[in-house]
Order: sequence, then C-alpha cells, then structure tokens
Amino acid sequence: MAAVIDKALDFIGGMDTSAPEPHSMDESTIKGMLKYLKELGVSTNASEITARGNRDGWNTGFINKIIDWANRIDSGEHIVIKNPEYFSSYMREQLRALV
Repeated sequence: MAAVIDKALDFIGGMDTSAPEPHSMDESTIKGMLKYLKELGVSTNASEITARGNRDGWNTGFINKIIDWANRIDSGEHIVIKNPEYFSSYMREQLRALV
C-alpha cells in the first residue's frame, strides 16, 4: 500500500468508524481527502480500503460508503462536499509530503 493511502486511512481511522454512515463532518473530510488524492494523481483502491477497514473493525456500511465515494471521484463524477473546510490544510500537507 502506498504511504499516502496508508496515511489517508489513518486519518479516517481516527473518526467514528463504528456507524454505518459517517458523521456529516467526517463525510466532508473523507470526500475532500479522496478528491485531493485524485488531484495528487493517487488512485484509491477498494481492496485497500476494505482490508484496512476490516482489520481495524470499521462498520461494513462505513467501508462501503468510502468505497462508493472513492469510485465516483476516481471516475470523474461530481460529488457534493457540504463542508469542504473540514478537510484541513494540515491533512493536505501530510498527504502531499508522501507523494
């Protein structure tokens, strides 16, 4: 697994992953992160997300939501990020440093 993907999944792992739906703040953060990874030229992989989520005990619905968003973003589909400010500059810097 690429270090940048691993770091992104670390950020996601710090959220409440026990619910089938991410909190709205977490949803915006995840979508922003996935979009940023695409801008960096990093493709997300459903199997990597699933493996990390299963290993760390994330809710299956939570995992599936992330995979759906990742696939939609990777395919170029427009998705709405309600609160883009939740994907912080700190996270951007951390991810960019690993590319």
